[in-house]
Amino acid sequence: MKRARAERRSRDRLRARAGGGRTRDTATRDRLLQAARELFTERGYRRVTVRDICRAAQANVAAVSYYFGDKLGLYREVVGEAIGVLRQSEPTIRAPEGSPPEERIRHYVRVFVPALATSQGRETWILELLRHEMQDPTPLAQWIAEQSIMPRLRYLSAAVAELLGCPATDPRVGRCVISIQSQCLFFLPNRFRSVAFPDWDGMTRAELGRMADHIAEFSLAGITRAAEEKCQ
Repeated sequence: MKRARAERRSRDRLRARAGGGRTRDTATRDRLLQAARELFTERGYRRVTVRDICRAAQANVAAVSYYFGDKLGLYREVVGEAIGVLRQSEPTIRAPEGSPPEERIRHYVRVFVPALATSQGRETWILELLRHEMQDPTPLAQWIAEQSIMPRLRYLSAAVAELLGCPATDPRVGRCVISIQSQCLFFLPNRFRSVAFPDWDGMTRAELGRMADHIAEFSLAGITRAAEEKCQ
């Protein structure tokens, strides 16, 4: 009898949290997400503890287990938000339907370079989060790559393969895609580049546009040269 009453009281408390306490619960969950987003962005996944997050969110340590299961579950929620934002911008990198492969590559670079160099606000934390992930991969690395990076690389691969007249699995396609992507990623803001290459910081939109055009034409010339090699 006592055990049944105890279980009933426990269920009643859970209902109160899910029902009448919903506003308070939502606020706690939101604070945890906000704190996790800021700390993971600043330090990366491994250098942040659950206690760090709960301290910043003014929440009990048990709240992370209650809402997210564990730290990795919370991290997945934060990364999922970042991927959602990236997917919203995904259509902008794609040239109009039916565009030739050269124009698809030009369009990609012209959109991607200024977006990287001038990212502000909510986009900045996403880039920082992904930078930490690339430097020190977490158990979610494969999922993150598939969701956030591979759609763009597949888009580029299709255009390059069409220009080369070979399957997307040909090694030359991968080499060309890596080359294009790497040139663009140079313009991703980072502290080392700001110190080592100060002249490349603070470029105007017009200057970034000219740089994007250079990368596109330079890459297309390289692809033309690669097309002279035998299909592997």
